[in-house]
Amino acid sequence: MKKILLLAGLLMSYQIQAGPHCQNVHLNGNYVMFQNSVSPANPHTGRCEIEIKKGLAFGLCAFSVAPDGSVKPGFTGPVNGTASINPDCSVELSLDFSPAPNVTVQSDFELQFTPDKNSFIGQWSNNFGLLGTTTGTRVKKDRHD
Repeated sequence: MKKILLLAGLLMSYQIQAGPHCQNVHLNGNYVMFQNSVSPANPHTGRCEIEIKKGLAFGLCAFSVAPDGSVKPGFTGPVNGTASINPDCSVELSLDFSPAPNVTVQSDFELQFTPDKNSFIGQWSNNFGLLGTTTGTRVKKDRHD
């Protein structure tokens, strides 16, 4: 009986230490994500619909006009980038939001997925020094084929 309890204790200990254990394949899918800039220099919000497949991210984003009117109109357009997930389900996502010729906006996201791998929360920064928060959820795409 002591051997069984010891074995059960070791197995439970291993499961607790193992954690969620994520792999890149767990990122594949479609997501809706919301952004919020916390930088006073350019306050705005945004909504993106992206697909991640084999480490590549692509989709469409739309951003609001800044409340003070300094950003007109808000960016709306395609984005692309890369994504990778760590065993602890933290994610590194990099998106290129190039809104105009000769203007590159590169945003780097630090995300943490929930244990079920269907939603995340995180933060972002870009090459202009803006900072913000983000949340998102996995969505199923309707297929009409």
